[in-house]
Amino acid sequence: MNNVTIGIVARDEVLNNVNLQVVTKNNLKYIHNKCNYIAILNYDNSPIDTEVLKLCDGIIIQGGSDIYSYHFQIVNYCLHHNIPILGICMGHQILGLYSNNSNSEDDLIKINNHYNKDKKHIINIKEDTIMYKLFGPTLEVNTRHLYAINKVKKPFIVSAVSQDNIIESIEYIDDNHFLLGVQFHPEDLDNTEALYNYFLKEVYKRKQ
Repeated sequence: MNNVTIGIVARDEVLNNVNLQVVTKNNLKYIHNKCNYIAILNYDNSPIDTEVLKLCDGIIIQGGSDIYSYHFQIVNYCLHHNIPILGICMGHQILGLYSNNSNSEDDLIKINNHYNKDKKHIINIKEDTIMYKLFGPTLEVNTRHLYAINKVKKPFIVSAVSQDNIIESIEYIDDNHFLLGVQFHPEDLDNTEALYNYFLKEVYKRKQ
């Protein structure tokens, strides 16, 4: 699979009063040595040059805290060019907002009991979904988010929810496309490599 290239959307960070755009190391853990990868950087959060997107056979939108209009440009480009997307935490929320024709963080809901770095929780996975195929009826995941989506519109569906009914995973149900979002952070878990392998399989299938 080394002939495919995954674009990882960098996120804004400030470290020692220096503005950075970063890809966290664990976002490479399950794709390293399985493909090529590049960071998609955006100097001023303006629209992305589509020439950069043309380099990518798949996209990972990693977690973060700031959602910009260019995130939705990336989703729209990928959807119309059949480029698979794996959305993680904020990336999942971006996919959910996109499904509702929204680009506003104001349409997310605030949740107060889902951010504890030392805690995990169980999600319930719906049958006849990709997530169920990969993990079965339940999965223990990390608890590290302050916001969530409260609905999606078709062709997206909800594929997993927490025990207190927070949406934890969504999927695009058109077989001709692959867009999947998870609210948790699979890159920081030890039992989620299957999710990345499935994503890469979908990328490779379209590359062929």
